[in-house]
Amino acid sequence: MVALNRLVKKRLGEMLVEQGLLSNEQVQDALRMQHQSGLLFGETLVQNKLITEEKIVAVLVNQFGIPYILPSQYQISKDLLEIFEPVMMRRYQFVPMDSIGSVLVIAIAGSLTEEVLKEIEGQTGCTLQLFLTKMSEINLVLQNNKL
Repeated sequence: MVALNRLVKKRLGEMLVEQGLLSNEQVQDALRMQHQSGLLFGETLVQNKLITEEKIVAVLVNQFGIPYILPSQYQISKDLLEIFEPVMMRRYQFVPMDSIGSVLVIAIAGSLTEEVLKEIEGQTGCTLQLFLTKMSEINLVLQNNKL
């Protein structure tokens, strides 16, 4: 199982405030906008131009110590992508990139809960190796593969 202690301790808004990238008021405003739009929190921030995807990823890379990757720059097997429903990959912001023995390499755009990571592991029977990426990268991979 992936070491999750650092993945689930803090919410994105808390980390962005701690880094001085957003104020508490901006986070609260974004949470209200998120509730109205139904978008994910990070998507709400970017869509409303409160912060860039690059800054969000930089904070997450720093917080979690997980390397950054651009999955759109890789040839990902269609069979690998078809393991998961596209709606699941969009909802949880991830794409599988490679399978090496019993290890599944996935790119995530944000932090996943322990339950979601366990679900992915349970569905595949693999241990996960995580890389961080941007949501736009997840969308690009899914779009390029017509998923």
